[in-house]
Amino acid sequence: MINAPPVVDLPTLERLRELEIEGEPSLVAELVGEFLTRVPQRLARIRAALEAQDAAVLELEAHSLVGSCGALGVMRMRASCQGLEALAHQGNLGASSTAAVAQVARDFEEARPALTQAAQPR
Repeated sequence: MINAPPVVDLPTLERLRELEIEGEPSLVAELVGEFLTRVPQRLARIRAALEAQDAAVLELEAHSLVGSCGALGVMRMRASCQGLEALAHQGNLGASSTAAVAQVARDFEEARPALTQAAQPR
């Protein structure tokens, strides 16, 4: 991809790490853990919405992922989710949306190792 956003924006995670309180469980580890657990569930709902041709649910789920990705700095996936959200908003639930869902899933798998590493204690 030309001018593709980074898979994970590490400065975003570092800013979150600055909010952590010494002696408390890691905020970054908690947020990353939730993200890694919930994204597969959201992807399943996205796929079901696409299969059911439910643009409203597809748009809502994609929008939710945009926010989650942005909060953790998962920028490439965020961009893909924004594209999917726009397609759903337009009611485009054909091949373009199917390809966009596949891209979101690939972006998630690409981000998973970096997020897992970032969540490790320092």
